[in-house]
Parts: sequence; C-alpha cells; structure tokens
Amino acid sequence: MNSLRLWAYSAFTRAVIKPWLRRQADPAHVRAAFEAHAKRMHLHPPFAIYRNGTIGDVPVLWVSRNAVKRDDVLLYFHGGAFVAGSPDTHKHMIADLAGRLGIEAVMPRYRLAPENPFPAAFEDCFAVYRGLLDRGLRADQIVLGGDSAGGALTLALLGHLSETGEDLPQSAFALSPVVDMSARFDSMTQNAKSEVLLIAERFDEIGAMYVDADNLSHPHASPLHADFKRCPPLLLHHCEGEVLRDDTLAMQQKLVALGHDVLVRSFPNAFHVFHIMRGHFPEARAGLDDVVAFIKGQRTPNDN
Repeated sequence: MNSLRLWAYSAFTRAVIKPWLRRQADPAHVRAAFEAHAKRMHLHPPFAIYRNGTIGDVPVLWVSRNAVKRDDVLLYFHGGAFVAGSPDTHKHMIADLAGRLGIEAVMPRYRLAPENPFPAAFEDCFAVYRGLLDRGLRADQIVLGGDSAGGALTLALLGHLSETGEDLPQSAFALSPVVDMSARFDSMTQNAKSEVLLIAERFDEIGAMYVDADNLSHPHASPLHADFKRCPPLLLHHCEGEVLRDDTLAMQQKLVALGHDVLVRSFPNAFHVFHIMRGHFPEARAGLDDVVAFIKGQRTPNDN
C-alpha cells in the first residue's frame, strides 16, 4: 500500500505539473521552474557538502556528506529530458547516497539541448569519466549512476566502454532510463494516461531537440543499440505506470540474453524517478535504500 504522502504528491503532479509541462514550448522556462522547484521542495540531508570544480574541462559539482571513508567515487548524471535539470536539481538525493556509502560523488554540468545537441552531453560525461581516471582513480573505484536522460547517458557510456575495450566501472545503476530515442515501446502509449509526469505525445518533439533523425539509433543516444559485450553489475529501476517502463524491460532483456548480471526493481504505484523526493515519503527512501544495498553488494565482503 502506498503512503498518503506519495498519493498526494502524485495527484498534485498529475493535476498541476503535468498540464503545465504539456503547455511549455521554451526549455528555458522548464529549466528555471525545475531549479525553483528544487530549491523550494527538495530536502537536503544533514551535513551535506557541495563544491564546484572542473574535470576534463567540464564543470562539475562534488557532493559529500559527513566523513568520506573510501576512495571510491559515484559519477552521477542527472535527468531532465536532455534539455533541463542540473546537479543542483539532484544534489540532495546524491548527497544522501554518497553519505550512506561513505564516498564522494561527482555530478557533471553536461551541456543541454537544444543549444548543445547530441553528442555534446555524452562527450561531457565521457570526458569526466576519463578525467577521473587521469587523476589516478581506477575504473573499479567508480560507480556510475543516472536517472531518466541521465540513465541513458549512464548506459551509453557503459556501451561505449564495452565497445572500445576500456576498463569498466565497479557497478552501475539507472533509474527509469531512456534506452531508445525512437520511442517505439508499447508503454509509451499504454501508460500515457497513468504516467504522472512525462508527456508521451511530446516525446518525439522534445527528443528532436536533443538528437536528429539520422542519429536516433546511435548507441551514444539510444544505448539499447550498443553491443554490450561487457557490462558491470547493473541495477535498473522502473515504475509500472510510467511511459518509460518498457525501456527498462527491453534493456534488461538484452543484457540478460548476453549473460550479464542485471537486477531490476519494479515499483508498482510510484512515479518517474520518485527517488528525487527523498524525505517526503517512505517510498523514496526505499528506492534509495535499494540503490545503496546494491552498490554495497558489489564490494568485496571485507570492504564494506
């Protein structure tokens, strides 16, 4: 049974935020609203520390909480449909994860569309990954993560590392990722009404701001098309009623068929990337608990 707070927030989002998003034509307005909402609504864990920096010529936000006990780093890519969002809209959630894992996190301020279309965001994310290695970090000390569009970037980076033979990160997780920019899955139409936040009928329009028709199947834009000959342990989350449900299931099916270690969690009545509302209802806490448990589970028994 869902908590009353989750039900109330879902109802508010469906009745107010979703219709507002349906009317918006200017990504700048959406960006400003997302940033304002984050400042007003998101709850930060105690003792969170945020500091700006640069890695590989890409601006980043370093995130930590309390004492950092391990040299591992969580490299996290924020969501926002490739046109909105920033480390500042997601940093409260990542501070929670980093604190519970005893590590630092780094969040790239990757370039957004339509001003900087594909492959700009991917290039920035890859540059930060390479930059961490250039600083002396081993690949097996890096955990990759992302949500929605950031989940797509996470999987695209994994696919690229597999293809090029570069060292893979320790593990990875993606929360309701986009895996195919062609939006060909049944849940895009089947869940158009049950979806609390995303606008199914505008998926192609927003997607075109990021990637042109000639690159829809490029594995750096649509990671379902990557070969994935290699893949680290991977956690995927999705919600049953969201339009991106089948993206997760298609990625799971492909990777499992290739023999990779993939764990999928389904949240029946939550909404797209509900984790971002940590501190507001217990389901968000449970989602983040699952991510923490998964990452710790990839560490050696004496290394937790």
